[in-house]
Amino acid sequence: MLLIRDADSILTLDGNRRILPHHSLLIEDGLITKIAETAKLDHNHLARAHQEGRVIEAAGCIIGPAYVNTHVHTVEHLSRGLIPDTLSTFDWANQYANPFCATLTEEEAYVSARLACLEMIANGTGTFVDVNILGSLGHVDAVAQAVEESGMRAVLGRGITDILPESQTLTDEMRTALWHPSTEAALAEVAGLLSRGPERANGRIRLWASIYGLMFFTSDNLFRGIRKLADSYGSPIAYHIASSREEARLSKSRTGSWPITHLDRLDVLNESTLLTHCTFVTNEEVALLADHGTKVAFCPGAAMRLAKGTTQVGKIPEMIDSGVTVSLGADGASSGGTFDPVRLAFLTAGLFKDARMDPTLVPAETALEMITIEGAKATLADDTIGSIEEGKRADLTLYDTSGPEWAPGHDVVRTLIYSADGRSVRTVLVDGQIIYDDYQSTRLNAREVIDSSREVGARIAKRLGLDTQPRWPLRRDN
Repeated sequence: MLLIRDADSILTLDGNRRILPHHSLLIEDGLITKIAETAKLDHNHLARAHQEGRVIEAAGCIIGPAYVNTHVHTVEHLSRGLIPDTLSTFDWANQYANPFCATLTEEEAYVSARLACLEMIANGTGTFVDVNILGSLGHVDAVAQAVEESGMRAVLGRGITDILPESQTLTDEMRTALWHPSTEAALAEVAGLLSRGPERANGRIRLWASIYGLMFFTSDNLFRGIRKLADSYGSPIAYHIASSREEARLSKSRTGSWPITHLDRLDVLNESTLLTHCTFVTNEEVALLADHGTKVAFCPGAAMRLAKGTTQVGKIPEMIDSGVTVSLGADGASSGGTFDPVRLAFLTAGLFKDARMDPTLVPAETALEMITIEGAKATLADDTIGSIEEGKRADLTLYDTSGPEWAPGHDVVRTLIYSADGRSVRTVLVDGQIIYDDYQSTRLNAREVIDSSREVGARIAKRLGLDTQPRWPLRRDN
């Protein structure tokens, strides 16, 4: 039994979007069993919680659902600060990201994933989606091990391809890690993953059918094949698509249409499909996504850093208005940067207001939904997480509001999205278990994780011959 007592406010994100002042939560066997005013829960449960469980004093705190980050690349974390920020999507992937990820050992993938988990937990994230893991099924296992140790939830899968662009210059080892020689070989690897069963770690880790996606790397046979394979296993499916101008042009030349229209013609879209980026999308394609119930993971950090064109052609407001489930992802540490969901929500709340000079677009409340209940919907888990309701799993984030960014304390949602960030996250629970408390991970040794990441990151950069020096001159005075 766990009693979280007397929070200043609980942001429920329930169907009525209630904000509950001076309420408490009772948690038993990982479930939220009672939500009530503090005095009522004190009278009925406080003594027993002290005797048989634990009491967390939440006065001065705001409680919200633990965040759901619907698109990450955990193996990219050791490339942070290494890849230039002057590259378009295609050049970024071909010249740096793919070669970097293709050379990672399973041990290095584990080190990178631990660092990613540590950062996500510290920013209030309880669940993430990483379904484009390159390398091998062993690399998926390495990431899964890090997730198990961290206490987080995750959706994991392989990033398989069956096309290798001619401009991609790789060693034989890199080619093996990134590319399958046939569609059948690619699908066989996904089948090998799914045959292990859909879940691990008592359901905290789910395995999905996935491919890397993007028209550069994926044949029509693979798009169709992964849909058929997913259906045979009863699995959801996820991949990148419509990410850049270059991809839209390739799709137009190869198929006569942009990517989403082409996927519709292939009959591979449905309500259990999660598509990442969806930058180059027409109004007609927005309607297709809505009609199929297809989910979208929008990555605002990557859109900005890689100059994808979101502010010029992006249809995120139209998707929201059409009822498409739009969630937010961090992408990777080198492509997007921040793994703080509130910073991602801030970007999303501001990008389209400015681009279209319309301050009504993506209000703070919508941005918060995108990192909570909409993220849960995108991962087909909104019946268990994404909001604070009796009967749901206790995935929670507690913010300490004693800092100046929270004062004077007017509208709590606007304050959270526009002024706060992960630095005031005090406590995180997943499945009723405290995985972060008093600003520290309860499962991971932060110092060891960070030190090993520095050591391994330096080793990888040296092995690849990548320049780690800043563009500005380093001066060491004697």
